Amino acid sequence: MWGMGGFWRDEHRQLVASLPAGSEAKIDRKRHRYPYAIVWTPIHPISWVLPFVGHMGVCDSRGICLDFTGAIGVDDLAFGKPTRFLVLNPKRVSRDRVLAKTRGLDLEAHALETENTDEPAELWDRAVLHSCEDFQHRMHCMICGSDCHSHVAVALNAMGYLGFTWWNKVILAAWIFFCGRYTSIGSFIQTWLGTAVVLVIALFVNS
Repeated sequence: MWGMGGFWRDEHRQLVASLPAGSEAKIDRKRHRYPYAIVWTPIHPISWVLPFVGHMGVCDSRGICLDFTGAIGVDDLAFGKPTRFLVLNPKRVSRDRVLAKTRGLDLEAHALETENTDEPAELWDRAVLHSCEDFQHRMHCMICGSDCHSHVAVALNAMGYLGFTWWNKVILAAWIFFCGRYTSIGSFIQTWLGTAVVLVIALFVNS
């Protein structure tokens, strides 16, 4: 679902409320839940020719995906289910950086489980929701403006992830391309079949 303006908050809150309180965050491939992860899916047919081009989202501590397409998507990655994911370490988030960047964030509006700002999960979610708040009124521009990769980059910059605050779309595109894991064998085929067909046709035409 995609939430215009602030409606995405209600969608996120309802999803959080539907999950068992205190449940362990773990990967659930069947429901496409990847806690503390960056997720990616190809944009066909662009990805057939430029396989590093795709759509990206970031998951909260429960694995609920949030992405940006001009509106904030909640648990419904645009262009299809994730085919690649990259799990990050919430313990590499800077507490001071997150609290400074998210000061004034309305936790009650997002129904976060705890206000213990020493918890890695809480800090992670604060940064992710901060990015969504920032992007909910932005215009989408894939080439030189705000896009899905920028949305993820702002979240990581708010975290000061790995002590780095200059995350950007180029770094993230390369990171997921070279280090991302495939969600399944089928997702590998989905990602590369079109590119393989294009290469075969190109070789045939030029032979």
